[in-house]
Amino acid sequence: MAEASIPVDLFNPGQVFACLGFLEAADVLLGNAEGGFDWRNEEHATFMLRAGGERNPIETVLEFLVESKVKVIHPKNVVGPWPEGSTPSTVFPAPLGELLKSDKKGYTPNALPFVLTDGYQQLYVSNWLGGDGRGALKLFAGNQVAAQLVSNLLNGKDKALGLRQVLPRMRGEGFQHPFAITGAVGGRFGYDSRGAWDAIRLGTSLDKQGVLIEVAPPVEILAVLGLEHARPEFRGNYEICYSVWSQVFPVTLARAALTRAHLLLPADQYRVFRAHLGDDQQYKKCFPAQEELHA
Repeated sequence: MAEASIPVDLFNPGQVFACLGFLEAADVLLGNAEGGFDWRNEEHATFMLRAGGERNPIETVLEFLVESKVKVIHPKNVVGPWPEGSTPSTVFPAPLGELLKSDKKGYTPNALPFVLTDGYQQLYVSNWLGGDGRGALKLFAGNQVAAQLVSNLLNGKDKALGLRQVLPRMRGEGFQHPFAITGAVGGRFGYDSRGAWDAIRLGTSLDKQGVLIEVAPPVEILAVLGLEHARPEFRGNYEICYSVWSQVFPVTLARAALTRAHLLLPADQYRVFRAHLGDDQQYKKCFPAQEELHA
C-alpha cells in the first residue's frame, strides 16, 4: 500500500468532491483505496489517500487522466443525433427521458455519459443523469456538452487551461498541491467554488460576455468522478449539504459518509457544511460553504 496527503479547503465543495473522486479513481486503478480528512490544523486541512501498489496514488490518478481519452456512450438501437465515433451500449445508466430536448421533441446528445479510458482501464461518468432515485447535481447549462467540458478541462482550449498544461508543474512539486493551480478554463461543471458567480448580483452573465472563469481543472474533473456514486444532500433547489470524515474509510463507506457521516461516526469525527448554489435558476454554481453545527 502507498499513501499520500494533499491540502484541501473543506469550505470548497468542489475540492471535497474531488477528494472523493481521487478515492473512486484510485480504487478502480489500484484497488483497495481508502481515504479520510484531517482538520486538526484548521488552517491546513488535508485529505489522505491510500491504495494498492507502491506508487503515489495521487500521481497515478492524475497521470491516468492526462493519458485518457473521452469516449461518449449512447443507447443502442435508439436513433438520435449521436456524435460520430460514440459507442452504443445496451446497458444505459438512465431512462431515455433524460436525453430529451427541453421541448420534448427528439433527443439531445449534450447530456450523454462518457468513459475516460487509457485503452486498458476506464472510469464511467454519468452523474448528471437522473432516474436512479438520487438527485443529480447538474450545474452546467443545457446547451453545454458534458463530454466537451471534460475534454476542454483535460486538454485546454485556445488560451484556456487544462490538466495537461498544469501537470508538469504538479509533477515538479511532487503532486503535493493538485488543487492549487487555477486558471481560465474553456467551460466547467461548476463545482470549484473559486469560480462561483451569480448573474443576478453581477447584473450580467459572464457567459454572454465571454469571460473565462478561473478554477482548478483537476478539481472540476475529479469532482465529477467523485459524484458518480455519491450525492450531496439537497436542501431545496439552491442549497446542498455535505460532510467530511476523520476516519480512513474504504470507498463504499466514504460514499455514505458524504451525507450520512452521523450514522457512522461520533460527532467529533465528522463535520457538516452547507453550500449555496446561487439564485440564478439558469447558472447554478457551488458557492463557498458554511459549517453547520451538529450535536
